Amino acid sequence: MFQLSFLNAGLLIFAAATVLPLIIWLLAKKKPPQLLFSSLRFIKLSQQQEKSRTRITNIILLIIRMLIILLVALAVARPMLASSALKDSEQHPPTALAIMIDNSYSMDYIEQRQSRIDQAIEAIHKINATATNDDRLILVSRDPAWNDLHAQIYVKAIPDEILQTLAISWQPMSWKECFRLAETKLAETQMPNREIYLLSDFVNEDITIKSEYPVSCIPVSELETRQNLSVADARALPQIVGRSKTQTLQYRLTNHGFSDRSEVLVQVVLDDIKVAERFVSIPARQSSKEEISFEIRNEGWQSGYIEVLDEHLSADNRAYFAFEYFQYPNIAVIGTQALPPHLSSILKVYSGNKDYDLLPPSRINKQLIDDYNFFIFYAFGELDSRLRDFISALDSREIGSLFCLGKVLPPNTKSFLNQRFGVNLGELKTEQLSIDFVSPHHHASSLIADKTLRFPEVSSYWESPVHTAALLSASGQPLAVGKSGSALWLWDISHPSPFFTDPAFAVFAYRQFSSLQNTKVPIAELKVGDSIHASEIQLPSLDLIHLAQPQYITAEPGIYTLNPRQAKPAKVAVNIEYLDSDPTRGERSPDYRMLSQNFATQLFVSRLGHDLWKTLLLLALALIILEIIIVKSQEYKSLAGVSHDFK
Repeated sequence: MFQLSFLNAGLLIFAAATVLPLIIWLLAKKKPPQLLFSSLRFIKLSQQQEKSRTRITNIILLIIRMLIILLVALAVARPMLASSALKDSEQHPPTALAIMIDNSYSMDYIEQRQSRIDQAIEAIHKINATATNDDRLILVSRDPAWNDLHAQIYVKAIPDEILQTLAISWQPMSWKECFRLAETKLAETQMPNREIYLLSDFVNEDITIKSEYPVSCIPVSELETRQNLSVADARALPQIVGRSKTQTLQYRLTNHGFSDRSEVLVQVVLDDIKVAERFVSIPARQSSKEEISFEIRNEGWQSGYIEVLDEHLSADNRAYFAFEYFQYPNIAVIGTQALPPHLSSILKVYSGNKDYDLLPPSRINKQLIDDYNFFIFYAFGELDSRLRDFISALDSREIGSLFCLGKVLPPNTKSFLNQRFGVNLGELKTEQLSIDFVSPHHHASSLIADKTLRFPEVSSYWESPVHTAALLSASGQPLAVGKSGSALWLWDISHPSPFFTDPAFAVFAYRQFSSLQNTKVPIAELKVGDSIHASEIQLPSLDLIHLAQPQYITAEPGIYTLNPRQAKPAKVAVNIEYLDSDPTRGERSPDYRMLSQNFATQLFVSRLGHDLWKTLLLLALALIILEIIIVKSQEYKSLAGVSHDFK
C-alpha cells in the first residue's frame, strides 16, 4: 500500500503554472494570409508536409515544457512516498526533534536528592547521545524570555551551556503556545522526519493539544502522593494600641501532603539576618493562620521573608514581606483649626502618644516635607498658589495626604478636590445615611469589610453623585475615597456623627493613616507578573536596572527596591501564585505515546517515507536536456534543407 504526502503542501499551488506554456502556445498561433501561385504548387505541397512534422514536434516540446514546470513544482512541495514494501534502513533517518521541557515550579520537587527538572535534563543528555550529525534538535521551555534566546535549531545536540541556563519559570507560558513554537521551529528545519518529545510531571495541568507531528512523553519520575508545605500571605499586623518595637507577622501555613507534620521549623529573616524562629505542627491537608514576633532594630523600611524548612519543594517555602516602621511618626495638620477630639485621639495613638504639628497655610514651605511622614488638610480655607505648589511637591515625592472636610468649602477648593478625586461635590447634607458598603480591597478598609458596624450612621456629609474609588459609601453616596497616595473624607469631620463612636471608625482611621504613610506600598499583595513603577529598580538578585518608561513587570519573587539611590527608597515584596503547591494529576492526550524508562531505544520512530524531490529534479533536468536535443535537431534539419535547395 503506497501513500504520498507533501512536506510543503501549500506550495502545490505553483503546479498551476503548468498550463502557462499551453496558454502561450494557443495565444501565439497566428494564421498568415494565403497567396496562391500556380507555379509554386509543388513547393506548397512540400511545405505542408514539413508543417505537419513541425506541428508534431512543437506539441512534443509543449508537453515537455509543461512536465518540467510540473516536476519542479512537485519537487518544491517535497513529496514523500511511504509504503510497507519500502524497507527502512538499520539506522534512524535524519530527524528533527522538538523537546518541550516543563519548568514550572512543580518540577522543582525533590525526591532521592534530585529534582524533577534535573531528571528532565538527564533525559535530554540521553537524547543528545543518541542523535547523529544529520539530526536537528530544538529545546522549548515554558519561559518566553528563555525561548527568545535559546529555542534555536541545534545540530546533533543541545549544548550543555544552554541546558545549564534552564531555571524555574514563575510565569510559565501555556502548553498551547509551547506546541505552536515547537511546530514552527520544526517546520523551519525542512526535514522529512519530525517528532515532539514532552518532559513534564503533568501536575495540575491537562495537556491534550493535538499536533501534526507525533508526540511522545518521556517519563519524569512520578509519585502518587507528594509531601509539601507552603507558607503564604506574610503581613505585618498593625499596632492599634501602643506602638512598640516588637512586630508581629501573620502568615498562612499549609500542609498539602497526606501525612501529619510535627515540629516543623518556621523562621523570619529580616535583611538577611534570622530574627525569630518557632516550631509548629500541622495536620495533613490543613491550612492555618499563624503568628510570629520579632524585635525591630531600626526605623524605616523592614523587608525579608518567612520561611518554612521543607526539603521536598522549596519554591513555595518563602513568603516575602515589606513594610515601613516608625515608632513615633511625625504628622502635620495643614489648617487654621485643631482636629476634632474623635480624630485627634486616634492620631495620637497612631503617633505613639505624640502630638501633631498644626501648620497654618501661610507658614508652609517645601522644606517642611521631609520632616513629616504624612499630612492632613483640614480647614485650610482658599486653595492659593502656595498650597497648590505644596500639594504638587507632596505628590512628586510620594508623600501621603488626607483631606478632611468641615462645614465650609470654598469654591476653588471644591473644584480642586473634584478634579483630584474624580468626585462632584455638591451641598452639605444633614440627613442621616447608614454605611452599607465597605471596600474589601483597600488597605484602609479591608479589616472592617466583613464586620457588622454597631453605629453605621453618618449625619453630615458633602453630597457627590459620582461614585469612584469609594472606600466607604451609603446608598451610593461616597463617604471616603482614595486615589494616587491620597484620600478624601466626604463626611463633615467636625460634626459628631454616630459612626465616629464605632470601633470600626478607629480601625479605619488608623489604617488610613498607615496607608498614607506608606504610599509606595501597593494596596494589594503583588504577585509575579504584576507591574511596579519606578525609574530605577534593584531586583531581588541585587542587579540594578534603569527604566526609560517607569514601569517594570516582575519576573521573580523577592524584594524589589524602588529608586534605591534616592533619599527615601521604598521596598516592595513580590510573591508567587501558589498554583502547583497542591498537586493533582493532569490528563494527557491518548494520542501521545508514553515511553518506558528505557526510552533511548524508542527514539527517532518517524518514518514518513522516501523523499522524492531529488528524483523529480533529475527528471526535470533530463526533460530539459531532451528539449535542447529536439530543438537543436530541428535547427540542424532546417539548415540541411536550405543547403539542399541551393544545390
